[in-house]
Amino acid sequence: MINHEELFAMSLIKGIGRVAIKHLLRQYDDIESIRSMSDDELSKQIKGRYKAEAINNLKTNFEKFLLDAEHKIEAMTETGISVISIFDDNYPELYKQLTDKPLFLYVKGNTNLLNYQKNIAIVGTRNCTEFGRKIAFNTAQKFSNLGYNIVSGLATGIDTAGHKGALSSKGFTTAILVDVENIYPKENQKLSEDILDNNGMLLSENPPGTFSHRGLLVARDRLQSGLSIGVFPIETGIVGGTMHTVQFSQDQNRLLFCPDLEKIPNYPLETQACQGVLKLINDKIAVPYSKNTYDQVVKDLENKLFELSQEQNSKIYSKENKNIEIFNNQ
Repeated sequence: MINHEELFAMSLIKGIGRVAIKHLLRQYDDIESIRSMSDDELSKQIKGRYKAEAINNLKTNFEKFLLDAEHKIEAMTETGISVISIFDDNYPELYKQLTDKPLFLYVKGNTNLLNYQKNIAIVGTRNCTEFGRKIAFNTAQKFSNLGYNIVSGLATGIDTAGHKGALSSKGFTTAILVDVENIYPKENQKLSEDILDNNGMLLSENPPGTFSHRGLLVARDRLQSGLSIGVFPIETGIVGGTMHTVQFSQDQNRLLFCPDLEKIPNYPLETQACQGVLKLINDKIAVPYSKNTYDQVVKDLENKLFELSQEQNSKIYSKENKNIEIFNNQ
């Protein structure tokens, strides 16, 4: 069976990306069998302009990449970053159900939260109203008091309010980032430190030093919903980054709740910041909630948690075929 360092070494070879690795692991579950494949066989799984170089490095220079992998993992560990592969025991069970599973997770802080079950994502626009900021804070605070881990993306606006709401209750909160070492946005560096100081977690699928760009931010959104049993878009326009998380939550069969803004006195319903939420409710995609319906929301979340746990229990992998089974089950 391929081990942690061997998998990381494969990921360091230029031209062998996550998709290629998954294809290779569908064929064999140990590195020597993969390296023994013919060039023609490898060419069917490794694509792109660096294919020839990648195949050569895999077959003839792998030991060098393995040594480099060991050094990089050790260096990250020394700076407080845990490197967790999809085959490690503490890899999140909820992520194993995703179609586009991360091969690796880079984690700072409380790794026990990786498989904490009571998670909700509180997400929304950076350009939020003061009403939205307060709703996000209060929603996070309420569910934090009920033992939920508040998942968000550390962005300004709604995300920040969600994290702070959890921290105000001394509860758990998790920030899903592009890079756990180089915090983006910079103005939330202190917030990221507060999360770690309060037994929370910072998580990314990208190694430290990864440049943050729109594509990675969108990819990050699937991990916010993927780690959660319910997603709470607080404020969002009809078009915006939050809608990516909404779409991922639907694809992943997660619950979706939006605040019932029409029942909030003096809420500015004409503002752009709320049009996406109003549409999600009007189209019956999201369930509206208010402080008077928290009990029903909690019941719905408990039912979803039971449903997801049953799905997890039904997927039992043998030790011998663990690598192959994880990637065939997509």
